[in-house]
Amino acid sequence: MIGISAGLLFSVMAVYFTRGFIPGDAIVYLAGGERLNAGHPLYSISPGDRPMEVKPPFWTVPLLSPPLIAVLFRPLALLPPDAGAYVWWAASIAAIAWVLIEFWRRRPILTSLAVLILVVPITYEIGVGNVNAFLLLGAVLIWKWSTGGRETQAGAVAAFITLLKVSPIVICWWLLTQAKWRAVVGGIAVGSVLVAVSILGAGFDAHIRFLEITRGTATVGQSELSLAGLAEAIGVPATLADILPTVALISGLIGVLILRSRPAWAFSLAVATMVLGSPVVNINSFAMLLACLAPAIWPLDPAPAQEEATAVPETATMVPS
Repeated sequence: MIGISAGLLFSVMAVYFTRGFIPGDAIVYLAGGERLNAGHPLYSISPGDRPMEVKPPFWTVPLLSPPLIAVLFRPLALLPPDAGAYVWWAASIAAIAWVLIEFWRRRPILTSLAVLILVVPITYEIGVGNVNAFLLLGAVLIWKWSTGGRETQAGAVAAFITLLKVSPIVICWWLLTQAKWRAVVGGIAVGSVLVAVSILGAGFDAHIRFLEITRGTATVGQSELSLAGLAEAIGVPATLADILPTVALISGLIGVLILRSRPAWAFSLAVATMVLGSPVVNINSFAMLLACLAPAIWPLDPAPAQEEATAVPETATMVPS
C-alpha cells in the first residue's frame, strides 16, 4: 500500500514539475523580506521592488501573510538572488517529508489512503514552498508533544505557527479547552517574544496594515477554493456565501469546546476548522488535513485508565488471620 501511494505521489510530482522548479510562494515571502531590507512598506510595491502578482478581488496586495514571515526572510533576502527562497523551500519539503515518513512508518494503510485522497494538494504544497508546510508540521508536533509530556514546547510551536498565519488560532483554542496550562504559558511567553521581534523587524504600521488586509480578505477577498468561493461557484448568493468561512470557524470553535472530553476528535476538528474556516484556501491548503490523522498516529495511551478500572484493591487480596 505504501508503494502504491508513494508511487502515485511521485508520478503526480513528476508531471507537476514539468513546469520547472519555481517555489512561487517562497518567492513571495522573499520579496517581503527584500522590501523590509530596502526600508519600503511591506504591503505595497514601491519603485525598485520585485514585481508581484495581484488578483483582485481575491488579493490586491503583494503579501497576505502576517509581518513575521517577512521578518524571517530578511536574512534570507541577503543571500544571492532567489537563493533564500530555495533555502526555505528545502526546509518546507523536509517538513512535509518528516510528516509523511513518520505517518507511513506508524500507520501505513491509513496514511496511504490519506495520501491517495490528498495527492494533488500534497504535490502542490511540495511545489510552491508555502508556509502551510510548517503549519502541517507544527500541528502534528502540537498533538505529539502536548499529549506526550512536552506541553511547553507544544505551546511554543502553536504561538509560532499562529504568528506565521492566523488560522492556527484554532489549535491554540484546542490547547486551552484541553486545559494544557503549561502549553498556554509557553505559548504566551514565546508569542510575546515573537511579536516583539515582528514589530522590531517590520514596524508597527505594517501590523496595523495587516489587520486592515485581514478584514478585507474576510469580506470580499475569499479565494476561489474557500467555502465562500465554492458556494458562489454553484450559485449561492454572494451575501450568503461570504459568511460561510466565518460560520465554519465559529462552528468549529464551538465543536472543539463541546468535544473537549474527546481530545482526539476535538483536535482533528480543530485542524479541519483551521483549513476550512479560512477565507483564503488554495489547492495546497488541503494538504494540512493530513494533520487530522495525528491522533491516530500517536494515540492517547489508554493504559492508565484500564489499569485503574481493573486494579484489585489491596484489601481484597488479604486473607483473614
